Amino acid sequence: MSSNLHRVEEDEIDIREIFSTIYRYKVMIILFVVLAGIVSSYIAYFKPNVYQASATVETGIDRYGFMASARQDVLSMAMSGDAANAETEIEIIKSRFLSQKAAEEVDITHRYYTTRKFKEVELYKDSPFKVGMLRGYEISFEFYPLDEKSYRLVVKNAVDENKAEWSYDEVHEYGKEVSSEYFHLNIVRVKEAADSKYRFVVFDPRESGLIAHENVSVQQLSKYSKLLEISYEDNVALRAQEFTDALASAYIRQNIENKTQEAERKLEFIEEQLKYITENLKSSALKVEEFKRSSQTVELSAKAQKTIEQISDYESQLSVIGIQEKLLNTLYEQIKSGEGLENISVANLSLSDPSLSAMIKKLQDAIIEKKQLREDYTEMYPGVVKLTMMISELKKGIASTVKNLRQSTKEKKELLEHSISKYRATLEKLPADERMFGQLQRKFVVNEKIYSYLLEKRSETAMVKAATVSNNRVIDHALYPEEPIKPKRKLIVLVGLILGLILGVAVAFMREFLDDRIKEEEDITRKTSLPLLGNIPHIKEGKAGEIKVFSSPKSGVSEAFRNLRTNLQFMAYEKESLMIATTSTISGEGKTTVSINLGAIMSMAGKKTIIMNLDMRKPTLHERFGIDLGKGLSSLLAGRAMLKDVIQHTQYENLDVITSGPIPPNPSELIQGQMMGKVLEKLKEVYDVIILDTPPIGLVTDARTLMNYADISLYIFRANVSRKGFIKHLETITELHEVPGLGVVFNDMQSGAGYGYGYGYGYGYYEEEQK
Repeated sequence: MSSNLHRVEEDEIDIREIFSTIYRYKVMIILFVVLAGIVSSYIAYFKPNVYQASATVETGIDRYGFMASARQDVLSMAMSGDAANAETEIEIIKSRFLSQKAAEEVDITHRYYTTRKFKEVELYKDSPFKVGMLRGYEISFEFYPLDEKSYRLVVKNAVDENKAEWSYDEVHEYGKEVSSEYFHLNIVRVKEAADSKYRFVVFDPRESGLIAHENVSVQQLSKYSKLLEISYEDNVALRAQEFTDALASAYIRQNIENKTQEAERKLEFIEEQLKYITENLKSSALKVEEFKRSSQTVELSAKAQKTIEQISDYESQLSVIGIQEKLLNTLYEQIKSGEGLENISVANLSLSDPSLSAMIKKLQDAIIEKKQLREDYTEMYPGVVKLTMMISELKKGIASTVKNLRQSTKEKKELLEHSISKYRATLEKLPADERMFGQLQRKFVVNEKIYSYLLEKRSETAMVKAATVSNNRVIDHALYPEEPIKPKRKLIVLVGLILGLILGVAVAFMREFLDDRIKEEEDITRKTSLPLLGNIPHIKEGKAGEIKVFSSPKSGVSEAFRNLRTNLQFMAYEKESLMIATTSTISGEGKTTVSINLGAIMSMAGKKTIIMNLDMRKPTLHERFGIDLGKGLSSLLAGRAMLKDVIQHTQYENLDVITSGPIPPNPSELIQGQMMGKVLEKLKEVYDVIILDTPPIGLVTDARTLMNYADISLYIFRANVSRKGFIKHLETITELHEVPGLGVVFNDMQSGAGYGYGYGYGYGYYEEEQK
């Protein structure tokens, strides 16, 4: 139980010491807080604003919505549904490719600045001039408008590719080309300049996507949502809004472009075939007309007409199958070689099964997305690995399907050729003119059918292209950001103040740790077992010759000395004449002040008291009482004066003093001589209390000798002057020398440093007398 109480007491002491340390260094801590507040306010003010604009887009769910049935089980593991799709879409939007597309619509590369209210702000579209540049990207130019026609252009301390420093300062006219070794630009005036100085930097347009890419962020609004939020951060609110919208639009356009590529390639192929068939059709028509005129043949027999129509129909089908066979062979070779896969198309193949077209579309999408991801990630990135696996499986599935289609086409072609051969044999039995006319008519009909077929396909493809819409759409366009998202100026200042407080407290405790001075009584009681006989509060400087206990008998100082007097009386209650020695480690710890006020408080109790100044090297006692040094102890011990001649009566009743006298060359020898003991014995016969004001024991040995004469020895420590190492010196003295009645007095204790030790600690018990 007692140990627990002891721990609680120690905890309370520690907490009190913490607050005591903070209170002692409060001025320094406040200074740190104020300085940190000033610095953080400076940073918060001059830190540029950052605005964020956001747009919301909905992603299509059918990007990977269906697969070739032959590869369904294998590919289903590569694509894990909408979550994987959303991840891929996010990386596409964040790619440099799309940022470059968006940067083509928004001016990312030109930065115009001016200084207002002591900080630099960017003007963007509010600049009074515009700059066109061919060379000199990323150079910081200073622009000074002079009048409506001219301006001054300045470059300071720039460095070229060879690390050579260069500068520029010239006046030019608006609209004129400015060319130098380092740059080539043209500046056009837009409106009247409101400021006298501007600064501008132009970045390489080819790097605009890279510049913008760093500030793009995309997030999925919820785990299973198809909605993505596109955000862009910029120092200019309007540019943040415009770029966000441009990026969302570029994403939508990219999706449409990917979907219309197939239709565009189909139209190109049809146009090429139409040119060829048109020429053939014209040639066939001319030959038929010419044959009619030359042979005077107007029409064919019914049998010939039917045979020719059948042959024409089969040949038309054979022609279409030939085109398909050619396309299938080309497609198969491309799949096997792996080259140009993103450009292949099956739009020209009339296939009843849409699986091949679907797989090729998926393959092309996967290849494009992989290329976009590879701009920012390595082959080891999970998204890239998934796409690589999917591409490999799709290629296998497409190759297998094309191979089967080739075989089916080949068999169909052979059947058509066999049927055509059969009807041609029938045609050969017709008369020569009729047979020739039939052949010409057949070619014309075949070309006419192919031409009609191609026209129909061109119209269908054009309609498909015109009707193509993106699977994605913009839900919310970006709004103009009214307030910046950062810097959080209040937070910066608050953090600065907190850091200043923390730093101030840390420095305070560091100083406290490094400060070896004694500040409170616990610093003494923790390191010595000697009794603490009294705590003397701070004594304010008074008039010359003024003694505190006489001038303010009801003050806290007087009460502290009364408490000391009581403790001393308890220690030597059997002594008729009490001899007290006061000493300290070094000078300046207040032993003389304690001696004087202790003597005064003893005399006020009716004790006949004498104070002896034994510090002959640095005497100050006579100055405190306002008396002459005259003959003193040195004269007495040297045999040049009588005892009655050196005793001086003060203005205070029951209080006498013996000054140190003239400073002798050998004070230690005088004090250690036999005369010293005789003088003290003589004084005991006359005085109730004899107080020996000895030299500092840490500097000379005189005090040790005198302490052997004393009944009680008081070792004085002064707050904020005495070092903690002095306590070790006191402990050494007690170990090596048996000093009778040795106790400690804590002098000049600051207000609030003590706590409840008799009346001497309750310094508010009596108020200081008002003068």
